[in-house]
Amino acid sequence: MACNFRFRYVLCLPYEGLSVGGSLNRSAIAVCEQPSDNGLTAMACSGELVVDYGIMTYDFQDRFNIGDYVQSIAARQFLPRVDRYVCRESLHEYAGPDMKLILNGHFMRFPPNWPPSARIHPLFISFHINPKRAAGMLVEKGVEYLKKHGPIGCRDLSTLELLKGRGIEAYFSSCLTLTLGNRYRHQSDESIFFVDVLFRYPTWRSVFRSLNSFQKSLTSGKIALLGRRKRLLDRLFGRDIVQAAEHITHEYPAREFPTEDSRFELADRILKRYEKARLVVTSRIHCALPCVAMGTPVVFVNGGFQQAQSGRFTGNSRLFNTVEILPNGCIETDCDLDHIRKSMSAPVRTEHLEYVEGLAARCRQFAGDS
Repeated sequence: MACNFRFRYVLCLPYEGLSVGGSLNRSAIAVCEQPSDNGLTAMACSGELVVDYGIMTYDFQDRFNIGDYVQSIAARQFLPRVDRYVCRESLHEYAGPDMKLILNGHFMRFPPNWPPSARIHPLFISFHINPKRAAGMLVEKGVEYLKKHGPIGCRDLSTLELLKGRGIEAYFSSCLTLTLGNRYRHQSDESIFFVDVLFRYPTWRSVFRSLNSFQKSLTSGKIALLGRRKRLLDRLFGRDIVQAAEHITHEYPAREFPTEDSRFELADRILKRYEKARLVVTSRIHCALPCVAMGTPVVFVNGGFQQAQSGRFTGNSRLFNTVEILPNGCIETDCDLDHIRKSMSAPVRTEHLEYVEGLAARCRQFAGDS
């Protein structure tokens, strides 16, 4: 929903400041609630309107995926300040001051919590609906909410098709992390990173992590695939690259990073490591797309995903070098693996540039900068 007035930014927090965990203290300024013609309740200060800005955080019990926080960093760069964090799974409970919020990324773990509070004024861009959760989200009130706040920018073609099938105005925006090149840029060719490559394949650690994990591996038959991941990586990239690489993950124990600030700081450190990479090989889309944005050579390995999960890549897989492992074991690729093995690097793709300015312009307009 477009706003009909401009905002003056006051009490701005510096962009680098990550320790913004709760409501901003406005006790030093006399403010009052003032309704606007478009239904947005804002605060008046010396006759000018002020609105809160938020970014999303994520509710995880044991482990969290840093890719979610990377997506929030992408949204944050377009905001004049961050007044508060709001959890993606609790948007329906929000009862604070009216707030602008960029709703990008994966939705959601708890569909009964959809749609968000009326006090949240959203920009839907790079929006993805988990196919397994779609039926719970796209009930009547969920569909009406999306229609009200359309058009919906979809991160992938699967979400676009899903929304259009419900009569919701939508378009393909691609992913907001493609704009991270505004802040992070490839600087040097120091390290090779393998980031959760083929993480859906079983490993000795994942199978024998607990009795429950072992039993699940036996029941699903995954235990028979032990060792296949290593053989595939050696075959695809050569033992020299596999052994030279630093193998890192996007999943971390929640207890080691208990605060939202610590998770944002971790995401920032990881992105800065990718800036200096000679080559990144990954099966994490929110590793691959930020690398594309910053100009870091990257190869995306697609294998071991169920069909519903693969829908997340539709429309975006052409933006990076891709190796696809088919269910029958055959390998398809759009890049020269022999050249990658010899050079220990990969071509830098630029197809994403067609989306970057559109993504940035919509976010700037929403934030009130244009």
